[in-house]
Amino acid sequence: MKGAREKFRKFWLWKPGKILLAVGCCGLLLLTLIPLFRLTVYAVPYYDDYNFGRFARAAMEQEQSKWAAISGALDCSRTQWYAWQGTYSSIFFMALMPAIWGEQYYFLGPVFILLLLLAGTMIFTHVILRKVLGMEKWTGLAAQAVITVAVFMFIYSAQSGFYWYNGGVHYVGMHGFGLLMLSVAICLERAEGRTATGLLFTASVLLSMITAGSNFVTALQGLLSLLTILFISVVVEHRKKGLWLLPATLVYIIGFGLNVAAPGNSVRARSYVGWGYSPLESIGRSFLEGVKHLPEFTGSIVLMVMVMLLPLIWQALKETEYRFRYPGVVLLWSFCLYATGYTPSLYSLGHAGLSRTLNAVKITYLLLLFLNEIYWCGWLQQRLQKKASGSTARWLANWNGAAVWWFYAIMGLEFIMIFQVSPNQAGHYSAYGAYYYVHTGEAYNFHQEYLERVEKLLGDEDDVQLQPYHYKPWFLCMGDLSEDENNEANRSLAIWYDKDSVTLISED
Repeated sequence: MKGAREKFRKFWLWKPGKILLAVGCCGLLLLTLIPLFRLTVYAVPYYDDYNFGRFARAAMEQEQSKWAAISGALDCSRTQWYAWQGTYSSIFFMALMPAIWGEQYYFLGPVFILLLLLAGTMIFTHVILRKVLGMEKWTGLAAQAVITVAVFMFIYSAQSGFYWYNGGVHYVGMHGFGLLMLSVAICLERAEGRTATGLLFTASVLLSMITAGSNFVTALQGLLSLLTILFISVVVEHRKKGLWLLPATLVYIIGFGLNVAAPGNSVRARSYVGWGYSPLESIGRSFLEGVKHLPEFTGSIVLMVMVMLLPLIWQALKETEYRFRYPGVVLLWSFCLYATGYTPSLYSLGHAGLSRTLNAVKITYLLLLFLNEIYWCGWLQQRLQKKASGSTARWLANWNGAAVWWFYAIMGLEFIMIFQVSPNQAGHYSAYGAYYYVHTGEAYNFHQEYLERVEKLLGDEDDVQLQPYHYKPWFLCMGDLSEDENNEANRSLAIWYDKDSVTLISED
């Protein structure tokens, strides 16, 4: 009986090791990504995909070369810089919409966006947790994977973020570039060796140029973050290597200036006269919008993820030499950076932003939320160790923070309960939504209807009438055409397929 009790006690108090936790969390990330990537094969182009892509396609047809798409994309950036908006790097990538090489290649756009966000998030969290905070390798990897799962799973809109190339690459894709830029900047000011410094220096300049020409949310937050890294490295920590960031910072400031000062921005602004607020009012309202969106962006499920991370964080920071100073300042800076995500939309449109804009804002928020949790845990751990004495000090020294197995089992059950009571499971959890649309056949049937449209559009008719979509999976269907041939979406499709008109057959 005593032996049985001892075995039960050991089973009850068993704690999964660091490697097992890391493997489990990476497995969770893989399970999240599989349905998201699986759904990409059913993605279809829409509206602005055609408007921007036709520049690259026209160049290819004129020069009879696939490589001419690059010159066409550059021409698109230059034209739009004067005619519509200054986001030169975003427009360059939007013009390279994969369907310019054939409708069957459009899925590569969503794949590109997903890979960019994955690389940006994983590398950025790795640099912060391992290079800066000095986290233990395996528990740090587990934390990276969980944070990345949260960023993908709780994206504000998977529809405009992942599966519509034009809107997705402009915000989510460029945010991925921004995270890579910040990662390279941090590595550069800590680099050792000429080869590593040279490669990182080159990458920092190139990524700064790309990020500076992205959407205004990413471009503004990237500039503020880069300046913060430069200030901390050179002024606070007195790193001479931080001076290597000056060229990248200068390139960023020039690129950001070209972005903001583009003549096309004034043209675009005239289309929204009376919509936005003044610059000062936009800044003030940004903080109000930031507070207003906190409950929506956080919610019970994100709080549960934060609770699940606590043992991992405590364990990973146990042996770090990083000094977690001024957590209140870090929190204040984080909230200000997060709030800047609302400023461009408030200034130009008079509201917090469209769903594709809020994708970028929420990615920033989630990363800052988890990084602040880690920072405050590190500060608290060091405070307790400093103030503890006697038996308390010995207990803290011996306790590694690892959680018993049933803690994770309880967390899993809590997640299932929250998921079950969610009013919009497919919409609120991107991986489940992707699985749902594939599993039910909606995605396949929608894509077949799209292929039927393409077949008709490639025919000889000059005035084409199309059947309305019967299947409209939300992740994939951005909207349908109109019965009015002068509708902008109709005209973009007509120009792409060289038709006089494209209309939708009335369902009446």
